Amino acid sequence: MKRNFFIIAAFLLVLALDARTVYIIRHGQVGINIKEIKETRLTDLGVKQAQTVGEFLVNKLKFDGKIYASPLYRTIETAKPTALLLKKKIILEPGIQEMAPGAKPSPPGMTLAQINGYFPDLTVPGPRFADGWRLCKETNAMRLVRVTKALDAILAEEKGDILLTGHGASVNDLVKALNNKRPSRKVKAVKGTAWNCALFIFELDDKNEVTGGRYTTEYLDDRDVTSNFRCPKIERPDDPRYMTRAQDKADRAKRNAKNKAKAKTKTEKGGEK
Repeated sequence: MKRNFFIIAAFLLVLALDARTVYIIRHGQVGINIKEIKETRLTDLGVKQAQTVGEFLVNKLKFDGKIYASPLYRTIETAKPTALLLKKKIILEPGIQEMAPGAKPSPPGMTLAQINGYFPDLTVPGPRFADGWRLCKETNAMRLVRVTKALDAILAEEKGDILLTGHGASVNDLVKALNNKRPSRKVKAVKGTAWNCALFIFELDDKNEVTGGRYTTEYLDDRDVTSNFRCPKIERPDDPRYMTRAQDKADRAKRNAKNKAKAKTKTEKGGEK
């Protein structure tokens, strides 16, 4: 009887050791361009968001696993505080990069040499990283397939806890792909909005099936919960860090009109030839 008890206990211990947690965050608030490569870096608020979520992951949730990031500047910069706290390298994973609907990669993906120049001794290329990794002509359905394949590959390669740092679109795809790994609808889906540095948490068993999870922004003040350029929870027109909803709408309309004017001029010039 004792022998059977120890066998069962050992089996349960092995299962517990194989279980792990997957954490997913979107990059922090963006706003400043790096002119020579047209990449976007974080604002001061974005840096604060990244530092806050990193401290929450390490100090509160005791995260000590592998750190993955899309190879764009803003995602690496967001994963940086967590990596520094844990003294670990960030693994570059192009499979969780931003959406790529354009006719050509714009801007082209940073080379490993460029990334090392901006983030010396902080990153390592993942198995799927290669210079020129940016995609193009990608539909939403294609992106979901791409992100799901990357997720499955990472889950197969790693045994412990994982942090995935992505973008609005790729984070939503990662969440969808993981929710699809629930063994039954009795396991509640993890739902939430991909605000800057919002955190999605998924608990996985030894078969990489989702057994639970949650969504939280509890570590961020309401005024620090943003969707890139504006604060959706609290409108503060007197605060230069944010746009109000009206300002955001006007800004988008202005940019759309400018793009249409450019396209029209281009078409007219083409017709003159």
